[in-house]
Amino acid sequence: MNADGDVPTSIALDTWLAKLAEPTGAPGGGSAAGVMMGLAAALLHMVCGYTPDEPAAVAAGERVAELRERALRAANDDGIRSRALGAALASRDPDRSIPLHREAVAASVSSAELAEVGIALSAELRVVADVGNPSVVADTGVAAEALAAGLGAALINLHANVRLARKHASEGDDDAPLVSVDEVGERGRRVREEIDAIRVAVSGI
Repeated sequence: MNADGDVPTSIALDTWLAKLAEPTGAPGGGSAAGVMMGLAAALLHMVCGYTPDEPAAVAAGERVAELRERALRAANDDGIRSRALGAALASRDPDRSIPLHREAVAASVSSAELAEVGIALSAELRVVADVGNPSVVADTGVAAEALAAGLGAALINLHANVRLARKHASEGDDDAPLVSVDEVGERGRRVREEIDAIRVAVSGI
């Protein structure tokens, strides 16, 4: 994650947002998805901290702390993949389909990792919604909203990257990685609906 031009999420938030606003694509929408999931994980961790007498919440707090770190790692990695894909798209090489397919597949896998983080966080959201301190239920609702946005963003990128990869595929290219990514997308779409239902249940809106 120290590649030239990498913009890690560990820099100051205002600086990271300024980099996100630049027309470079790195960081881009995938990195933003990871940051939104990191926000969701942090909020869930906070609610667990307000629920110290509930063993299920304590255990969930430990897991979401790990998922928060995983979300930020995935956000950083996606920024690198986004830069490589952007360079392939900008190439004027008449044979660019080969590198473009390769980078689009890599970007699809990166998007799938982000989606997997969101899917894992959804399981913890269910736990927190069930046992979390009711005095901070609004924070659980905000976490659900952030998680839905982050997972939804990852799925948008996943779909776009898979479509691009298949557009530039050549005869004989291995489609197995994209089939696997498609399966993640299907699970992610179902989970996102579940997250919305949890949000409504805990927030009433």
